[in-house]
Amino acid sequence: MSNRPIITSRRNVLLGIGAVGVASAGAGLGTTAYFSDTESFSGNMLQAGEFDLRVRFDGQYNMPGQPLFGTASGIIDGVNSTANGQVVGEADFGFLVDDLKPGDTGIGEFCFQIDDNPGYLTVDGVVTDNSENGYTEPEPETAATGDINDEGDANGEGELLDALLVHVSYSNGNYSDGGLVEYLPGTAKGDVFSGTLREFFAGAPYLFDHDPSTPVADPVPGSDDGFLEPCLLFEFEVPTSVGNEIQTDSIGFDIVFNAVQARHNLLRASGANTGFVDASQSVNQNGGYGDGGEDFGSVAMTGRARYGGTNTWELATGAGAGTPGQDQQNIDWGPLNGQTVPFAYTYDADAATATFDLGSGASVSTATGVPAPAGRIGLQAKADEATVDIDNVALSADGTAVSFVGPDGVTASNDGPGREIAYVALTTGAADLADGFVVSGDVTITLQGDYAGGDEGVAFDVVVE
Repeated sequence: MSNRPIITSRRNVLLGIGAVGVASAGAGLGTTAYFSDTESFSGNMLQAGEFDLRVRFDGQYNMPGQPLFGTASGIIDGVNSTANGQVVGEADFGFLVDDLKPGDTGIGEFCFQIDDNPGYLTVDGVVTDNSENGYTEPEPETAATGDINDEGDANGEGELLDALLVHVSYSNGNYSDGGLVEYLPGTAKGDVFSGTLREFFAGAPYLFDHDPSTPVADPVPGSDDGFLEPCLLFEFEVPTSVGNEIQTDSIGFDIVFNAVQARHNLLRASGANTGFVDASQSVNQNGGYGDGGEDFGSVAMTGRARYGGTNTWELATGAGAGTPGQDQQNIDWGPLNGQTVPFAYTYDADAATATFDLGSGASVSTATGVPAPAGRIGLQAKADEATVDIDNVALSADGTAVSFVGPDGVTASNDGPGREIAYVALTTGAADLADGFVVSGDVTITLQGDYAGGDEGVAFDVVVE
């Protein structure tokens, strides 16, 4: 044995410990064994689905053989578009009529295919040109009283956009198959829209319903087999009552079809009109209340914020039809006159309650014993010497946001005898609302100085079918 002294340093100690550690690790590997086995879940692959909108059209101008859309027929499909059997670009399609006269008519039928997932389809559009193009000799005599522009404005807007009528309907595709125009059974001419071309674009977009017989719009099924029914039929006409005012006028416009996937996406339609939302159109028109009316089958729940007297507002909810009378709250509206106030109307399916919250908790009313909703939701504005503006309306159904094609608000305004009643209706179904919902938005109520007060002279209502 050597008597040499052991000289250590920090470096020597660290290296020594490291060497021991390596030796120990090696010994462990050499002396340990475990049972083992391996199974594989292999061959995995994810592929995105296909979603491709194709549009087939057939049309005529005045009579068979006169093409309405530049060509008599074609398929619009991006770079794969065809017209009369020839490959063309989408830019080659268009509404091309250069000698339009009173009494002229046109037909265009559009059929759709979405390959290969179901999707909601909307119809949109925009006016790209509306020109007077000067005056012919007879035109100023008519335009002097009928022109929508200043008298003598030969370079302004023309009258053709207001003279041309369009009716948009659901059809069974018979026309595209070489037969006569046939509306889809259970529907009628103009069910989608009927009015002037200006009004059509003002109301766009429109939600296409694959099955108009059901309460809510259905998506177009995914299909790689061909174009599905129903189709969308556009019928144009220049009434014979139109005179010289349209001479030389020209209009340009685009019609756009948009498709979006239906899975994980709840898309519904909304609409605005005048009158009581739950009444029929005939009741509103005969009573002088307005031109609309959704004709609710029944009323499940209601909410009301009304002006009952000087600076005295009442907030109440109700179960079933009739005037809301549960849990009435009084509100001092003086500081809120002309101010935008948030609102939320909540249906709790488990508790069978409806709660109307005005001003983020500033005033809350709750009704109990509320029956399950059957479908639509109406938000109603009533104005007497006042303006009631409902805006930014949104809906959450059982925590899922619902998107709407159409207006998200409505305004009623009155500065004279009587009052104006207007509404926005959300076309939902019983299944959408069964597990609870929250409809929310903003309301701005501005009272005029000459409003004397009165029972429901000014009010904001929620009505649920």
